[in-house]
Amino acid sequence: MDKQDFLWTEKYRPKTVDECTLPAELKSIFNAFVKEGDVPNLILSGGAGVGKTTIAKALLEQLGRDYIMINGSLEGRNIDTLRTLIKDYASSVSFAGGRKYVILDEADYLN
Repeated sequence: MDKQDFLWTEKYRPKTVDECTLPAELKSIFNAFVKEGDVPNLILSGGAGVGKTTIAKALLEQLGRDYIMINGSLEGRNIDTLRTLIKDYASSVSFAGGRKYVILDEADYLN
């Protein structure tokens, strides 16, 4: 059973920028990234549940980019663990070709 089918939140999470519920100005900014085919380094901030992780994943999924999701509250407690995860990921070959991305979720929990 795939994680997408197991977790309700993942099954129904928006898969594209247009499926996300965002203010029109923000949606146009993210759609511009899709149109350009490139995502700059971003810091998304806001309260819990506003869609930071959702838009990051939707943007990369829509572009078909390789990414790793690191949860700062789980894996980020130790800087060596974080370094190892990112270093191992960055040194591997991308299946899609081009840039690879790191989504560092809950970065406020990092030490």
